[in-house]
Amino acid sequence: MLKYLKEVLFILGGDRKKLPLLFLFFLFLSLVDLLGLGLIGPYVSIIVDPDALDGSLGEIVQYFGLPSQKQDLLTSIGVILLVVFVLKTTFAIFVNKKIIDFGQGQQVRLRKLLMSSFQSLSYVEYLKRNSSEYIYSIQQLSQQFGLSVLLPILRIISDSIVGIVILSFLAWQSFSALALLVSLLGLMVFIYDSLIKKNMKRYGENANKASTLMLQGVQEGLEGFKEIRILGKEKHFYKQVANSATEFSYYSIKSQLLAITPRYLLELSLIIFIVLLVSLTLISGGNFEALIPTVAMFGVAALRLLPSANLLSSGLVQLRFSRDAVSRLYRDVKSTSNTNFKLISDLSNSTQPTFKSLTLKSVSFSYPNTNKKVLDRISLEINSGESIGFIGTSGSGKTTLIDIILGLLNPQEGIIKLNDSLLKNSLNVWRSQLAYLPQQVFLLDNTLSQNIALGIDPDKINYDRLLSAINKAKLSGLVDELKDGVDTLIGERGMRLSGGQRQRIALARAFYHERDILVMDESTSALDSETEEEIVEEIKRLKGEKTLLVIAHRLTTLKHCDKIYELGNGKIIKSGSYLDVVKNHSSS
Repeated sequence: MLKYLKEVLFILGGDRKKLPLLFLFFLFLSLVDLLGLGLIGPYVSIIVDPDALDGSLGEIVQYFGLPSQKQDLLTSIGVILLVVFVLKTTFAIFVNKKIIDFGQGQQVRLRKLLMSSFQSLSYVEYLKRNSSEYIYSIQQLSQQFGLSVLLPILRIISDSIVGIVILSFLAWQSFSALALLVSLLGLMVFIYDSLIKKNMKRYGENANKASTLMLQGVQEGLEGFKEIRILGKEKHFYKQVANSATEFSYYSIKSQLLAITPRYLLELSLIIFIVLLVSLTLISGGNFEALIPTVAMFGVAALRLLPSANLLSSGLVQLRFSRDAVSRLYRDVKSTSNTNFKLISDLSNSTQPTFKSLTLKSVSFSYPNTNKKVLDRISLEINSGESIGFIGTSGSGKTTLIDIILGLLNPQEGIIKLNDSLLKNSLNVWRSQLAYLPQQVFLLDNTLSQNIALGIDPDKINYDRLLSAINKAKLSGLVDELKDGVDTLIGERGMRLSGGQRQRIALARAFYHERDILVMDESTSALDSETEEEIVEEIKRLKGEKTLLVIAHRLTTLKHCDKIYELGNGKIIKSGSYLDVVKNHSSS
């Protein structure tokens, strides 16, 4: 449990400084509770025993200047009771609002922290996990921490402080009656906790695994809709979601059932306490009239303590169920301490140095947990305004080379220089001049304008620049055909557009964001011959105006490139002009 609390405090970060103020609220609430409870006994004593004012109670009444007449005194104490309980109720609502605000605030803070952290991961680190795990951590684990960990802990602390104060007062009133009540409540809680504590952590782990698999099944089953439909494999993904949902429900039902059980056990304990207290008093020949105020006070105290004891048991259930969630979240939050959160979008385009050249010298790269060199001592130079082509069979290292040029991967050997400086010292500046055009263009389920001006708020889009980018990318014809023009929704992943139109949106995006270096990664491989020829003409038109890096399977796509590199087994096996490479291919 100590390790658990340390992880919770670590996840809270700087916000744990807010806890002492909450604890002061809890203490004040307990004192108001005590005041209300302390008035119950005298109030009942005066009602059932007219001679009660002859003893110490009468001295207290006299000390506070209260009326000595029974009717007037009951009225006065009744009014005081009402005021105290109204105050208690109001402050209890206030304290609970503070607890809820704190829990919800942690959800917001964690989601922002994790989103920023995941966006700032190195590309190698990002590839280690399924994307559904990132989504689950931001969406589900943050919520679970706020609602099922923080709220129970804070409420347990709050009610524990109240409980300690009330129990201390009850011990002063009648230690034997308190001992009986605590023994019964403690026995019920102990038996219940002993039976369930071994299972709750396992239930939480299994529920989290099932929920992650369910999210993954939904995500993959819908993203691959077309391919899955053609292959007729809907049942596979349906079963993954259905089985995971059933398993998640199974463990959630168990945890929720165990969470509500204490309430009924504790109610049973209260009834047993009252019956036993009355029975023992009758058996021992005690003063039954003197017992009535004690029973009334303990009854009210028990009604106040009953929810607290119930909260303690159900809170422990929630905490054990959420143990795995906290461990996962702790790992993610801990990893943020090694993350650089400065995003490229924070840089101003006006500070960018002019791109002159990018030089790779003896660059080698291997992926983690493997000794195979995907790239082996690659050396090449890219100058401003050049069109450079890359070809090679699958597995030759083309994509890895481009990822290194993009700054997504760091080579284990060799150096990369941007102009005359090391690339690793100017990564954000380098990326701020790049536009990446992959085979599958990233598109939002949003308007055409939002996709071209990607990352710009709608009210901040420069429409003159937008129209200029559309014209340069030769998308004007498409815009004219659309009912709502640039404000037309293009559907999820651009499903209402052709492959060529998606590529032209990517080009328009590069123009809008004024990127001077275009990296085309298999951009034409999924296009028909006619559309591919159109994109090839775009490459020809942009030659000299932009620096172009083009990966392609077909040599014809690269016919307008200044230089072509052919890769094989991680090495450059051929290089030269288009005619040189074609001649080499023909002779081979």
